[in-house]
Amino acid sequence: MSNDLIMERTYPAPPRAVYDAFLGMYGENRQDWIVESRLDLRPGGSWRVVFHPPGLEAFTENRVLSAVEPPHRLAYSMTALFPRQPGFSTEVELTFAPEGAGTRLILTQRGFPDAATRDEFAGGWSGVWDMLTPGEHEAGSAG
Repeated sequence: MSNDLIMERTYPAPPRAVYDAFLGMYGENRQDWIVESRLDLRPGGSWRVVFHPPGLEAFTENRVLSAVEPPHRLAYSMTALFPRQPGFSTEVELTFAPEGAGTRLILTQRGFPDAATRDEFAGGWSGVWDMLTPGEHEAGSAG
């Protein structure tokens, strides 16, 4: 069995609104548990995110953007750093595909060290996507 993660969800909004809402979740519309987000939104740019979900220790994701193709694609290499366990690296690709009057958001994240880590991240992504509300906020940046 592969340790890759593939998730899909459809939103009733055009790709630009979903793309902007995704980035906005790490910028002006971010949750309290995303305690830091610094983004240089260009291929080769860095994106550092510090998470501190309720009940868990804080951890950092250092990201390097490999594709920035608004509003259809965002891809990056991610290295997760944890205080009391080994870190790891993955490749992440988000595709924002038109589907009818809405958008199908497809996540592919490859390279997890094991199925348990993949499944833990799947739960985190699911929670993030539950909070994604395209069209409710103005477009912005994650910097």
